[in-house]
Amino acid sequence: MRRSIAALLLGVLPLGAGAQQMDMEALAKWGAADLVRYHIVGDYRDARSVASDGSGMADVVDRVIVDLTWKLSESKLVGAPTFQNFKTTVSNLRDRERACLAPILKGELEVFDVLAIKEGLGGSLEMTVRTTYPTAEIAQFCTASRRTVPGKTATEPMEFGIVSPVAFAMPPPASGELVITPDKKSIVVKKHGWTWTMTPTMTK
Repeated sequence: MRRSIAALLLGVLPLGAGAQQMDMEALAKWGAADLVRYHIVGDYRDARSVASDGSGMADVVDRVIVDLTWKLSESKLVGAPTFQNFKTTVSNLRDRERACLAPILKGELEVFDVLAIKEGLGGSLEMTVRTTYPTAEIAQFCTASRRTVPGKTATEPMEFGIVSPVAFAMPPPASGELVITPDKKSIVVKKHGWTWTMTPTMTK
């Protein structure tokens, strides 16, 4: 199943807004850019299942850092991206029914390990992402016994849109999913438990 971080492209911005709402200095600066270096930090924080069958819950934190060069005029990668994965941390293990026995994990849960990054469709990136579920002991009769859920590793592609730095010149969408930091150095996208902070630097 293909996962997607949707609505990240510049097309989601209200480009029809009046010129008086635009930052003309930022528009001139980034409108002239072509090769842009992106430092992208993805921070995940959410409650989610911890077993391969969708049972058990925990508060989960994960992170990934990606560095790449992007040619704006062609919406293409230049050179090879680099990425750094971090270990998933798990806290507050619990059953979906709070009164039942909490799950016991027999290994480490890894929510988001990037294995590869390449150009995707329509000017996006495609990340190959691996999720690893450990063997887990899950409440079977609430407080009476447990059942064993086998571990599982799932690898799937995920589409990721690069937001053009021209976004610095535009008013952000009303949804609140995309914001510009006050210093106008980073673009922040929040969706599905993820906070993606994209910091572009003009290289040419």
